[in-house]
Amino acid sequence: MKTLILKTLCFIALSASAGELGPDVVEQLGPAGRKAYNDHRHLVNVVMKNYPNKTEVQVNAQYEKLTKVFFSTNDVVVDGEASIPVPPEVARHSQLFRSFSVEGEGLLGISRVDFVSDNDGFRETKMGQHSDKRFLLEAVLANFKEGATYKMVFKGKGTIKNIYLANWEGIATEFNPSPYIAPGLDKPIMNVDVKVDARKYRSIGGICELQRDRYFRYYASPNMDRAGKEPYFKGKGFLPGRQIEKLSFLLEDRYGAADRMPHLIEDAARPGYADPKFFKENKGFFWRFEGVDPDLTFAMCFDNWPSFMEPGVNGIANTTGTPKDYEAATDLAVQYLKAQVRDSGRTATWWEVKNECDIQMEWMWHGQKGYDSWKMLADFHNTMAEGIHAALPDVKVGGPASAYIQPHLGQFNIWKNHKRFMELTKGKVDFYSHHFYEVSSNNTYKEQWNGRNSYAQGIMECTLDLVKAQMTAMDYEVPILITEFGTLNAPRGDLGYWVHVKNVNNLMLNLLSRPQDVEMCVPFILTFMHWDPHATESFIHMYDDGEFYKTKNTYLLDLWDDYNGKRIASSSSHRKIFTHSLIDGDTLKIALNNRSDQRAVVSLSTKLPRGVKVVSATRKMPVYEKGEMKFIEEPVNDLSAVDIGVEVTQLIYVKLSKTPKLKAVQNETVWYAPDTAVKANGETEFTIIIPKRELAKKRRAATLRIGLHRLGGFEKGASAFVNGKKIATLDLSYSQGAQKFFDFFEMEFDPSLLEETNTIKILFDEADAFISSTKIRLITE
Repeated sequence: MKTLILKTLCFIALSASAGELGPDVVEQLGPAGRKAYNDHRHLVNVVMKNYPNKTEVQVNAQYEKLTKVFFSTNDVVVDGEASIPVPPEVARHSQLFRSFSVEGEGLLGISRVDFVSDNDGFRETKMGQHSDKRFLLEAVLANFKEGATYKMVFKGKGTIKNIYLANWEGIATEFNPSPYIAPGLDKPIMNVDVKVDARKYRSIGGICELQRDRYFRYYASPNMDRAGKEPYFKGKGFLPGRQIEKLSFLLEDRYGAADRMPHLIEDAARPGYADPKFFKENKGFFWRFEGVDPDLTFAMCFDNWPSFMEPGVNGIANTTGTPKDYEAATDLAVQYLKAQVRDSGRTATWWEVKNECDIQMEWMWHGQKGYDSWKMLADFHNTMAEGIHAALPDVKVGGPASAYIQPHLGQFNIWKNHKRFMELTKGKVDFYSHHFYEVSSNNTYKEQWNGRNSYAQGIMECTLDLVKAQMTAMDYEVPILITEFGTLNAPRGDLGYWVHVKNVNNLMLNLLSRPQDVEMCVPFILTFMHWDPHATESFIHMYDDGEFYKTKNTYLLDLWDDYNGKRIASSSSHRKIFTHSLIDGDTLKIALNNRSDQRAVVSLSTKLPRGVKVVSATRKMPVYEKGEMKFIEEPVNDLSAVDIGVEVTQLIYVKLSKTPKLKAVQNETVWYAPDTAVKANGETEFTIIIPKRELAKKRRAATLRIGLHRLGGFEKGASAFVNGKKIATLDLSYSQGAQKFFDFFEMEFDPSLLEETNTIKILFDEADAFISSTKIRLITE
């Protein structure tokens, strides 16, 4: 899951101008945005200055986030009844947080908590995760009103030591105005041509049929949806995809109930190892996948090894259970998996070794002097893979389930670590996995000029190309899993739902055209989050009376629920208008996605077999308009003028007069140069090998793709050559000022230029650029 790095617990003194926006930006925000901005200024400049708080660094995007605000830190003894005031300046921001967290001693003796107000009555709250030392009160249920004063009234017995507002996802300390600014209104509407060829099937790496189970997942393991909505999701064509297994909490601590339940302990005969008696004596406990379809593929991830396995090195924090002895950790994993198979009849298809272990919070050795942390991480993966394969040969093992693969940062130093990890795990792991979290913005295109890194604006594609190019260099082809992708720091309400859904759609459009690379991708939208019943990143919420209901995140399900069929070719005249198309019987299904910063009118043309005509067209799409997220289904009366807003994804269904009989198949194959992250000052050369058997086929088209990075963007351009022939000149001047510009560019060229050994040359008009990877896509029939 999204991970946070602890930074500090302190009073933060910030200047009154912290995060100030210019008057021109404030004017664009609208009423909701201006209120959010003023509230944020108050939170940062008043609350964070006057109350103890904790900030952390969001590792997926590396910005500072507020996670806790303490407003009661003195011991309060409850013997019958006691009250603690909620300061008005803190209460004002309660809806930004997930919960009130109460810490102390003897808290199981607290039987009831009310929020009481002299001018707003009282409301009883529900205590969650109730233990002797801590319980939570869901913040959204407090529903404080502006101008009223409140106190918390505790009934029962116990000692309260701390109360704080908590948001484990965090609140960015720098205000981001972009979610509140309607994109594209300041620019003219552009005209774009999209062409669909329904005369031939499109096969990508030999895959023509859309395999829904590669894409349409949700973040859960099977049998674990507490709302009972798994059949509903399945009916929409979405399957459970991935979850984390935190071994210390699940087996040792038993989520705070170890004193009342059987729990895992250290083996007295083998220090550092888990006692196998726990698994032998608790038959039937590991039933979680009982009854799960044996053909259902899904992923799980190990994390948080038990306390008796921790290294215990002074001065190095081990917050998520980095294990000391890899053999002992593997032994526990094998015992657990065997017990799961014994009691459930199966386990997950893919097991990641440790969640987001590219960051120090998850792998304690990163950044520590005297430790080769990436070598140690590779050794851990190799040991786990060997041990699990020996015991359960069908289980696939991999990683690193990365949190922060922004490969271009630090002149590709982040990529160098991942590249080395791949080299050290070659032949051992069965797959590589990564997470991609997009910025919370209504205009990801513009974020490039705001200093932010946007996966939707090319970085995810460039990263996947890097991974595939490295597989070419190693001659080791294994699947890629994207076990989490989604959004960071989305606001509450309709805007939050919109950002979650549209960002999943943005990334989905690229993934749909990589079936030969990505075995499965799992959007980070959950079912019902019992620990946070009103979370913005869930499909299901719950009323106070216990009834479950759908959130607007389910518009994601409504959009894609009937996207089935076989691929056909489609293309766009604009590099930021993406398209993907299928044919399903007598219907063309065309996905359009606008990732430019301009509204567009699309002229959609179709090439059809002789005797087949267009009868009608409809479309469906989620949109965000005037503060409300909506789902639109409507007829399309003119395919030559289809409007599409910024960051909108829509599906157009074109009904044909009859089902076409397609015989021809065009197959796409992709070939990479093995060199990655090359500094390009002047002319840079790459070599791409294409087998003779591919060149012997009838060549229809060819495309060269390169990934380009340059700090501050490009002032000029670049030229591309294939086997000595100039194929394109790129004008990159539009990117000037983009602080960490990183995107991919595609150039079509005459496929007859291709040979078995191909020399690619890129010539830049300026220095200090990087070429992340190069690849050729060849289309044959």
